[in-house]
Amino acid sequence: MKLQPLLLGLLLGALLVTGAVSASEPNTAPEQSQTAEPNRIPEQQRLAQQLAAADAIRSSQPVRFSELLSELEAERSSLSNEQKHYLDYLQGYKLSFGGQMEQGLEKYRQLIGSDASPLLQYRANISIVNILAITKEWTEGLTYLTNTIEALPNISDEAMRQSGLAVSAVFYNQLGQYELGFNYANRLENTATTGRNLCLAKQLLLEARFNLHNLEIDSPEIQDGIEVCEQQGEAVLSNLIRLFQAETYLKSADSQSALTLLTPHLAEIEATHYPRLIAETYALMARAHWALKQPELAEQYALKALERGKSLDATKPIVQVYETLYQIALQRNDYQTALDYHIKFAEADKAYLDETKTKFLAYQLAQHQSIEQQSKISLLDKQNNLLRLEQKLASAEAENNRLFIALLILCVTALLVLIYRAGRTHKRLRTLAEYDALTGVYNRGHCTQLATASLDYCRNSSQEISCILLDLDNFKAINDNYGHACGDWVLKKVASVCMASTRKNDIFARLGGEEFFLLLPGCDLERAMALAERLRAGLAAIDTADSGFSFAISASLGVTGSALSGFELEQLIADADTGMYHAKKSGRDRVSLYSSELREQEQRQHQAAMASQDEFTAA
Repeated sequence: MKLQPLLLGLLLGALLVTGAVSASEPNTAPEQSQTAEPNRIPEQQRLAQQLAAADAIRSSQPVRFSELLSELEAERSSLSNEQKHYLDYLQGYKLSFGGQMEQGLEKYRQLIGSDASPLLQYRANISIVNILAITKEWTEGLTYLTNTIEALPNISDEAMRQSGLAVSAVFYNQLGQYELGFNYANRLENTATTGRNLCLAKQLLLEARFNLHNLEIDSPEIQDGIEVCEQQGEAVLSNLIRLFQAETYLKSADSQSALTLLTPHLAEIEATHYPRLIAETYALMARAHWALKQPELAEQYALKALERGKSLDATKPIVQVYETLYQIALQRNDYQTALDYHIKFAEADKAYLDETKTKFLAYQLAQHQSIEQQSKISLLDKQNNLLRLEQKLASAEAENNRLFIALLILCVTALLVLIYRAGRTHKRLRTLAEYDALTGVYNRGHCTQLATASLDYCRNSSQEISCILLDLDNFKAINDNYGHACGDWVLKKVASVCMASTRKNDIFARLGGEEFFLLLPGCDLERAMALAERLRAGLAAIDTADSGFSFAISASLGVTGSALSGFELEQLIADADTGMYHAKKSGRDRVSLYSSELREQEQRQHQAAMASQDEFTAA
């Protein structure tokens, strides 16, 4: 059973890192007004120090943070223009942190559209990503996240770059894309310059590993993460890590160890005042007591979880609480109460499944995939069947028939299991069928389907379309000299660099080996050549230190387009391949545009080679 990732820790963890730059750094605090009168400078310095102090404690000391904001608001008229924007940013954080998401979102959007400094606008953009994740606006959130990720290579401020890595890891974890979340969290851990960012990176890594089923009870990273977070005073994050460990105990049928782990920290968890963390802790303890055949304690903690989580949407722990209460009532032969809890359980479970589907569809849309219509219809039919069964269950409430209730419960449970398994199987099969397992980009088969549709559209709408064929230089030497693990690292790094430079409607795929393909709808040859040159330069600039070895990466790129090769995919690939091989023969690490002369030259060379072979055979 997965531990629900959408905890209040999202707000704590991600909004927390949007201010990862130390408040003492000059590029974080608002600039002093250069036109202030001499006798106003000390006052401006005091106000700047108050703003920086509030920024530094906004997550670790929320009460004091709120007090400082009230003091600063009372002196708003004394603030410079940039300081007012800074105060608005902190107030947006306070609103979001307190659950007033819409108000916080409005504050941040006003900042992005104002004359605030670029750094403050960047922080507001990251905060918007967090809020859109909390409010489940996944599609819009992915748009803002894409902007953040695309800006990362241009961010010179290391702390702000870490903020972008952190928000990417948090968002992808919440979206259920745990491999991507793990990658960004790993990059954050490797570059973290503050203890708080290191704590967050470890929590996100463990969350991703837990949901990828790659976390063992005795993993040393668990205790290491807890110790790092406790040193930073981040009680929410340290206890989130404990929840992962406790859930692992439950999965291994060691409920007592889960209780032993969590019980000493209940007072600390309560003191955080974070409803989602508290509710999920109580929900897990309720399940543990139920597994230990302690229904009274299980009911006590389950009701506490509902009380502390009543402001939350349907999440997996809330679904589990209703299921636990239903089982307790059924054991007591209180069928009316059992029926009530079962209806709530079914409704919450359906809402949770709907939310999971929404995340999945949003991610697929962001990756420019079309969802098979038949699969959508099948899923909707199953959901309609579930609704019909729930309506029958509700209409039978007055009859209070024990046998009828048992049969309905059995049907609903079986259907939920079927939907859950079908969803997991469908997702796994789609991933295997459409993505390259190593790099995470499209594979050749799925790329062919998407490219054919895109070519038809461009042909019918009289738009140009271009393509780039990229082949790594001397890749075999990298494998031979440094091992296949290093070669795999290179392929994933190349894919990541290329994806960062593509548009939403571009199609990027790995054709096989070290060869990659990029199709650019609505792009003429001049822009395609410019993009190819940027890709070549970007690959040449890759720092290979993370692989454990030092070596150069380069690629030869061939470019063609519909203006030269028409709208047939095979011809486009063949002509781009001709350009790419010309780049190889011309010295590698360069871009070559296909032309008919290149094709004729290739044919002449081929004919000459065949003639030479025939002469050798005759001799």
